[in-house]
Amino acid sequence: MKERPIFPLLVSMALPMVLSMTVNALYNIVDSFFVAQISEQAMTALSLVYPVQNMINAIAIGFGVGINALIALYSGAGDRCRADTAATHGLVFSILHGLIAAVVCIAMMPGFLRLFTGDEAVIALGVRYSSIAFFFAPVIMAELCFEKLFQAVGRMNETMAALLCGSITNIILDPVLIFGLGPFPMLGISGAALATGIGQCITLSVYLIIYCTHRFPVQLRLSCIKPDWRLDAKLYSIPPFSTWRCPRCWFLSSTLCLPLTRRGMWSFWVFIISCKPSCTCPRAALCRACAPSSAIITARGSMAA
Repeated sequence: MKERPIFPLLVSMALPMVLSMTVNALYNIVDSFFVAQISEQAMTALSLVYPVQNMINAIAIGFGVGINALIALYSGAGDRCRADTAATHGLVFSILHGLIAAVVCIAMMPGFLRLFTGDEAVIALGVRYSSIAFFFAPVIMAELCFEKLFQAVGRMNETMAALLCGSITNIILDPVLIFGLGPFPMLGISGAALATGIGQCITLSVYLIIYCTHRFPVQLRLSCIKPDWRLDAKLYSIPPFSTWRCPRCWFLSSTLCLPLTRRGMWSFWVFIISCKPSCTCPRAALCRACAPSSAIITARGSMAA
Protein backbone atom coordinates (compact mmCIF):
# COMPACT_ATOMS: atom_id res chain seq x y z
CA MET A 1 0.00 0.00 0.00
CA LYS A 2 2.95 2.35 0.56
CA GLU A 3 3.82 2.54 -3.15
CA ARG A 4 0.31 3.17 -4.54
CA PRO A 5 -0.99 6.69 -5.33
CA ILE A 6 -3.10 8.04 -2.49
CA PHE A 7 -6.39 8.73 -4.29
CA PRO A 8 -6.74 5.34 -6.06
CA LEU A 9 -5.73 3.66 -2.80
CA LEU A 10 -8.40 5.54 -0.84
CA VAL A 11 -11.05 4.70 -3.44
CA SER A 12 -10.11 1.02 -3.54
CA MET A 13 -10.30 0.82 0.26
CA ALA A 14 -13.33 3.07 0.80
CA LEU A 15 -15.79 1.57 -1.70
CA PRO A 16 -15.67 -1.99 -0.31
CA MET A 17 -16.02 -0.56 3.20
CA VAL A 18 -19.09 1.45 2.21
CA LEU A 19 -20.65 -1.62 0.62
CA SER A 20 -19.71 -3.72 3.65
CA MET A 21 -21.39 -1.28 6.03
CA THR A 22 -24.48 -1.23 3.82
CA VAL A 23 -24.61 -5.02 3.79
CA ASN A 24 -24.11 -5.11 7.56
CA ALA A 25 -27.17 -2.90 7.98
CA LEU A 26 -29.23 -5.47 6.07
CA TYR A 27 -29.22 -7.79 9.09
CA ASN A 28 -31.61 -5.54 11.01
CA ILE A 29 -33.65 -4.54 7.96
CA VAL A 30 -34.25 -8.12 6.85
CA ASP A 31 -35.10 -9.26 10.38
CA SER A 32 -37.57 -6.40 10.75
CA PHE A 33 -39.24 -7.15 7.42
CA PHE A 34 -39.97 -10.78 8.22
CA VAL A 35 -40.64 -10.40 11.95
CA ALA A 36 -43.22 -7.71 11.20
CA GLN A 37 -45.19 -10.40 9.36
CA ILE A 38 -45.45 -12.51 12.53
CA SER A 39 -47.30 -9.99 14.69
CA GLU A 40 -47.21 -6.42 15.94
CA GLN A 41 -46.03 -7.64 19.34
CA ALA A 42 -43.09 -9.48 17.74
CA MET A 43 -42.05 -6.32 15.92
CA THR A 44 -42.30 -4.31 19.14
CA ALA A 45 -40.14 -6.84 20.96
CA LEU A 46 -37.55 -6.74 18.18
CA SER A 47 -37.46 -2.93 18.29
CA LEU A 48 -36.84 -2.96 22.04
CA VAL A 49 -33.99 -5.47 21.75
CA TYR A 50 -32.20 -3.54 18.98
CA PRO A 51 -30.60 -0.87 21.22
CA VAL A 52 -28.81 -3.51 23.30
CA GLN A 53 -27.88 -5.41 20.15
CA ASN A 54 -26.44 -2.23 18.67
CA MET A 55 -24.53 -1.58 21.90
CA ILE A 56 -22.79 -4.96 21.53
CA ASN A 57 -21.90 -4.09 17.94
CA ALA A 58 -20.66 -0.65 19.01
CA ILE A 59 -18.36 -2.16 21.64
CA ALA A 60 -17.02 -4.66 19.11
CA ILE A 61 -16.44 -1.97 16.49
CA GLY A 62 -14.87 0.46 18.97
CA PHE A 63 -12.41 -2.17 20.17
CA GLY A 64 -11.85 -3.29 16.58
CA VAL A 65 -10.78 0.24 15.63
CA GLY A 66 -8.03 0.01 18.25
CA ILE A 67 -6.92 -3.35 16.81
CA ASN A 68 -6.98 -1.97 13.27
CA ALA A 69 -4.94 1.12 14.13
CA LEU A 70 -2.29 -0.74 16.14
CA ILE A 71 -1.80 -3.41 13.48
CA ALA A 72 -1.48 -0.71 10.80
CA LEU A 73 0.93 1.26 13.01
CA TYR A 74 3.29 -1.62 13.74
CA SER A 75 3.07 -3.09 10.23
CA GLY A 76 3.95 0.30 8.75
CA ALA A 77 6.88 0.58 11.16
CA GLY A 78 8.12 -2.86 10.12
CA ASP A 79 7.59 -4.30 13.61
CA ARG A 80 6.02 -7.62 12.67
CA CYS A 81 6.30 -9.06 16.17
CA ARG A 82 4.23 -6.33 17.81
CA ALA A 83 1.75 -6.38 14.91
CA ASP A 84 1.23 -10.11 15.54
CA THR A 85 0.92 -9.44 19.27
CA ALA A 86 -1.70 -6.74 18.70
CA ALA A 87 -3.72 -9.06 16.46
CA THR A 88 -3.50 -11.98 18.91
CA HIS A 89 -4.38 -9.91 21.97
CA GLY A 90 -7.17 -8.24 20.02
CA LEU A 91 -8.78 -11.58 19.16
CA VAL A 92 -8.46 -12.91 22.71
CA PHE A 93 -9.95 -9.77 24.23
CA SER A 94 -12.70 -9.68 21.61
CA ILE A 95 -13.84 -13.19 22.49
CA LEU A 96 -13.64 -12.31 26.20
CA HIS A 97 -15.76 -9.20 25.59
CA GLY A 98 -18.26 -11.35 23.71
CA LEU A 99 -18.61 -13.83 26.56
CA ILE A 100 -19.10 -11.04 29.11
CA ALA A 101 -21.60 -9.25 26.85
CA ALA A 102 -23.57 -12.45 26.27
CA VAL A 103 -23.91 -13.21 29.99
CA VAL A 104 -24.67 -9.63 31.06
CA CYS A 105 -27.10 -8.80 28.25
CA ILE A 106 -29.07 -12.06 28.51
CA ALA A 107 -29.38 -11.56 32.28
CA MET A 108 -30.49 -7.92 32.03
CA MET A 109 -33.01 -8.24 29.19
CA PRO A 110 -36.17 -9.10 31.22
CA GLY A 111 -35.64 -6.06 33.45
CA PHE A 112 -34.63 -3.90 30.51
CA LEU A 113 -37.78 -4.76 28.56
CA ARG A 114 -40.00 -4.08 31.58
CA LEU A 115 -38.69 -0.50 31.62
CA PHE A 116 -40.50 0.10 28.33
CA THR A 117 -43.56 -2.15 28.34
CA GLY A 118 -45.85 -4.01 30.68
CA ASP A 119 -47.08 -6.38 27.96
CA GLU A 120 -45.90 -9.82 29.06
CA ALA A 121 -46.25 -11.19 25.52
CA VAL A 122 -43.84 -8.56 24.20
CA ILE A 123 -41.43 -9.24 27.06
CA ALA A 124 -41.56 -12.99 26.43
CA LEU A 125 -40.90 -12.51 22.70
CA GLY A 126 -38.06 -10.07 23.42
CA VAL A 127 -36.42 -12.44 25.88
CA ARG A 128 -36.76 -15.33 23.44
CA TYR A 129 -35.15 -13.35 20.61
CA SER A 130 -32.40 -11.80 22.72
CA SER A 131 -31.42 -15.08 24.42
CA ILE A 132 -30.55 -16.58 21.03
CA ALA A 133 -29.15 -13.42 19.42
CA PHE A 134 -26.91 -12.56 22.38
CA PHE A 135 -25.68 -16.14 22.61
CA PHE A 136 -23.75 -15.33 19.42
CA ALA A 137 -22.07 -12.26 20.96
CA PRO A 138 -18.61 -13.94 21.05
CA VAL A 139 -19.03 -14.76 17.35
CA ILE A 140 -19.95 -11.13 16.62
CA MET A 141 -16.89 -9.87 18.52
CA ALA A 142 -14.54 -12.34 16.80
CA GLU A 143 -16.05 -11.58 13.39
CA LEU A 144 -15.57 -7.83 13.80
CA CYS A 145 -12.04 -8.40 15.09
CA PHE A 146 -11.18 -10.29 11.89
CA GLU A 147 -12.91 -7.59 9.84
CA LYS A 148 -10.64 -4.91 11.32
CA LEU A 149 -7.62 -7.19 11.04
CA PHE A 150 -8.26 -7.70 7.32
CA GLN A 151 -8.87 -3.98 6.82
CA ALA A 152 -5.63 -3.11 8.61
CA VAL A 153 -3.60 -4.95 5.97
CA GLY A 154 -5.65 -3.66 3.04
CA ARG A 155 -7.71 -6.79 2.35
CA MET A 156 -10.93 -4.86 1.73
CA ASN A 157 -12.36 -7.15 -0.95
CA GLU A 158 -12.10 -10.19 1.32
CA THR A 159 -13.95 -8.25 4.02
CA MET A 160 -16.70 -7.36 1.59
CA ALA A 161 -16.99 -10.99 0.39
CA ALA A 162 -17.23 -12.34 3.94
CA LEU A 163 -19.96 -9.86 4.91
CA LEU A 164 -21.88 -10.59 1.72
CA CYS A 165 -21.83 -14.32 2.44
CA GLY A 166 -23.17 -13.77 5.96
CA SER A 167 -25.84 -11.31 4.86
CA ILE A 168 -27.09 -13.50 2.00
CA THR A 169 -27.27 -16.47 4.38
CA ASN A 170 -29.34 -14.38 6.79
CA ILE A 171 -31.71 -13.26 4.01
CA ILE A 172 -32.26 -16.85 2.89
CA LEU A 173 -32.65 -18.36 6.36
CA ASP A 174 -34.96 -15.68 7.81
CA PRO A 175 -38.18 -16.76 6.02
CA VAL A 176 -37.14 -20.42 6.12
CA LEU A 177 -36.71 -20.54 9.90
CA ILE A 178 -39.40 -18.01 10.84
CA PHE A 179 -42.22 -19.57 8.81
CA GLY A 180 -40.96 -23.16 8.66
CA LEU A 181 -40.49 -23.54 4.92
CA GLY A 182 -39.69 -27.01 3.58
CA PRO A 183 -38.34 -29.47 6.16
CA PHE A 184 -37.53 -26.75 8.69
CA PRO A 185 -39.73 -26.19 11.76
CA MET A 186 -41.59 -22.90 12.25
CA LEU A 187 -39.58 -21.05 14.92
CA GLY A 188 -41.16 -17.61 14.74
CA ILE A 189 -39.09 -14.80 16.27
CA SER A 190 -36.54 -17.36 17.48
CA GLY A 191 -35.92 -18.25 13.84
CA ALA A 192 -35.01 -14.62 13.09
CA ALA A 193 -32.43 -14.61 15.87
CA LEU A 194 -31.06 -17.98 14.78
CA ALA A 195 -30.80 -16.87 11.15
CA THR A 196 -28.85 -13.78 12.19
CA GLY A 197 -26.52 -15.86 14.36
CA ILE A 198 -25.89 -18.40 11.60
CA GLY A 199 -25.19 -15.58 9.14
CA GLN A 200 -22.59 -14.17 11.50
CA CYS A 201 -21.04 -17.62 11.91
CA ILE A 202 -20.79 -17.89 8.11
CA THR A 203 -19.01 -14.53 7.95
CA LEU A 204 -16.53 -15.63 10.62
CA SER A 205 -16.01 -18.95 8.82
CA VAL A 206 -15.17 -17.16 5.57
CA TYR A 207 -12.60 -15.03 7.40
CA LEU A 208 -11.03 -18.13 8.95
CA ILE A 209 -10.93 -19.98 5.63
CA ILE A 210 -9.25 -17.04 3.88
CA TYR A 211 -6.82 -16.59 6.78
CA CYS A 212 -5.86 -20.29 6.85
CA THR A 213 -5.60 -20.82 3.09
CA HIS A 214 -3.86 -17.61 2.00
CA ARG A 215 -0.60 -16.00 3.01
CA PHE A 216 -1.48 -13.30 5.51
CA PRO A 217 0.84 -10.45 6.58
CA VAL A 218 -0.20 -10.66 10.24
CA GLN A 219 -0.21 -13.93 12.15
CA LEU A 220 -2.16 -15.05 15.22
CA ARG A 221 0.32 -16.87 17.44
CA LEU A 222 0.04 -18.55 20.81
CA SER A 223 3.50 -17.25 21.69
CA CYS A 224 2.08 -13.70 21.53
CA ILE A 225 -0.55 -14.22 24.25
CA LYS A 226 1.84 -13.13 27.01
CA PRO A 227 0.39 -9.94 28.59
CA ASP A 228 1.76 -6.63 27.35
CA TRP A 229 0.00 -3.98 29.40
CA ARG A 230 1.30 -1.03 27.41
CA LEU A 231 0.03 -2.52 24.15
CA ASP A 232 -3.24 -3.68 25.73
CA ALA A 233 -3.90 -0.13 26.97
CA LYS A 234 -3.56 1.06 23.38
CA LEU A 235 -6.02 -1.60 22.24
CA TYR A 236 -8.51 0.00 24.58
CA SER A 237 -7.42 3.38 23.18
CA ILE A 238 -6.18 4.58 26.57
CA PRO A 239 -3.44 7.19 26.06
CA PRO A 240 -0.13 6.01 27.62
CA PHE A 241 1.06 7.87 30.71
CA SER A 242 4.08 9.18 28.81
CA THR A 243 1.79 11.40 26.70
CA TRP A 244 0.44 13.17 29.79
CA ARG A 245 3.59 15.33 29.86
CA CYS A 246 2.31 16.94 26.66
CA PRO A 247 -1.28 18.23 27.08
CA ARG A 248 -1.82 18.83 23.38
CA CYS A 249 -0.60 15.40 22.29
CA TRP A 250 -2.59 13.79 25.10
CA PHE A 251 -5.66 15.66 23.90
CA LEU A 252 -5.07 14.41 20.36
CA SER A 253 -4.79 10.80 21.44
CA SER A 254 -7.69 10.94 23.88
CA THR A 255 -9.98 12.80 21.46
CA LEU A 256 -9.40 10.46 18.54
CA CYS A 257 -8.91 7.25 20.50
CA LEU A 258 -11.89 7.50 22.85
CA PRO A 259 -14.74 8.01 20.41
CA LEU A 260 -17.35 6.76 22.87
CA THR A 261 -16.54 9.46 25.44
CA ARG A 262 -15.08 12.32 23.38
CA ARG A 263 -16.88 12.11 20.08
CA GLY A 264 -18.40 15.61 20.29
CA MET A 265 -17.46 18.09 17.62
CA TRP A 266 -16.47 20.57 20.31
CA SER A 267 -13.48 18.45 21.27
CA PHE A 268 -12.34 18.22 17.67
CA TRP A 269 -12.42 21.99 17.19
CA VAL A 270 -10.72 22.63 20.52
CA PHE A 271 -7.92 20.34 19.34
CA ILE A 272 -7.67 22.12 15.99
CA ILE A 273 -7.34 25.46 17.77
CA SER A 274 -4.98 24.36 20.55
CA CYS A 275 -2.57 21.89 18.92
CA LYS A 276 0.19 23.91 17.27
CA PRO A 277 3.22 22.69 15.28
CA SER A 278 5.38 24.18 18.04
CA CYS A 279 4.14 21.56 20.51
CA THR A 280 6.87 21.01 23.11
CA CYS A 281 6.29 17.31 23.54
CA PRO A 282 9.71 15.70 24.19
CA ARG A 283 8.81 12.94 21.75
CA ALA A 284 8.19 15.17 18.66
CA ALA A 285 5.27 17.18 17.28
CA LEU A 286 2.94 14.21 17.09
CA CYS A 287 4.53 11.80 19.50
CA ARG A 288 4.52 8.13 18.67
CA ALA A 289 3.16 7.39 22.11
CA CYS A 290 -0.07 9.00 20.89
CA ALA A 291 -0.64 5.94 18.71
CA PRO A 292 -2.89 4.69 17.29
CA SER A 293 -4.38 8.00 16.20
CA SER A 294 -1.09 9.48 15.00
CA ALA A 295 -0.32 6.32 12.99
CA ILE A 296 -2.85 7.36 10.38
CA ILE A 297 -1.15 10.68 9.66
CA THR A 298 2.50 9.77 10.28
CA ALA A 299 4.62 10.42 7.22
CA ARG A 300 6.32 7.54 5.51
CA GLY A 301 9.68 6.80 7.06
CA SER A 302 9.08 8.83 10.20
CA MET A 303 8.81 5.67 12.27
CA ALA A 304 12.36 4.65 11.58
CA ALA A 305 13.81 6.59 14.50
